[in-house]
Amino acid sequence: MQWAFLVLALWAALLELHSGTFYLAAIAAVALLTFVLGFWVREELLLMVFIAGCLGGLGLIWVVRRRLPRGRGLPDLDAGGDAIVTAIGPEDDRLVVTYRGTRWDAVMEHGPPPAPGTPVRITRKTGSLLHLAAPSPIAPSPPAQEPP
Repeated sequence: MQWAFLVLALWAALLELHSGTFYLAAIAAVALLTFVLGFWVREELLLMVFIAGCLGGLGLIWVVRRRLPRGRGLPDLDAGGDAIVTAIGPEDDRLVVTYRGTRWDAVMEHGPPPAPGTPVRITRKTGSLLHLAAPSPIAPSPPAQEPP
């Protein structure tokens, strides 16, 4: 029975390498620990040692995750981007803007909605709704120069 846990540890470790899941690595570690403890623990108790190790690992992970502070999440990569107002929606507070070549629904954070064609700055995104700040000036592109 002790050698079955060594086989389980190797099998779970190989599967973990192919799938990339943390859970199979934890099972492999507990199975390897059970194999090592099998030299001192009676064979009839090895299954209980394995189950206790798995439950103890779950409990340890639960305690550690409760005590660690929560992360702030992923940064909003769209914040600070420039969009162009293409239309004012049927509701006065909704706008249709073009951002990265795609049409988006948007709302103004403060102030009245700008006229179509006005550049605006994205402050944040809620789902698929962009929140916009006051119009931002966009520098005009330099005129094309003719070759001599």
